[in-house]
Amino acid sequence: MKDTCPSCLARDIAPTESRTRGDRIVDGYRCPRCRHAWATVRDLTAYSELHARRAHNRQRKAAA
Repeated sequence: MKDTCPSCLARDIAPTESRTRGDRIVDGYRCPRCRHAWATVRDLTAYSELHARRAHNRQRKAAA
């Protein structure tokens, strides 16, 4: 998942490193523009629930 640099606001920065820890994924980033480094932690169960709801809504609309 790409992110935006919190320091200089450069966009579409790909992670330089990713690790899965249980139900979470940790992505490490380094901005190529200003060299700022940061990490994000995303709970995969939250994302799968979001995707499941979207798929359910699409199926309901298709059936209607």
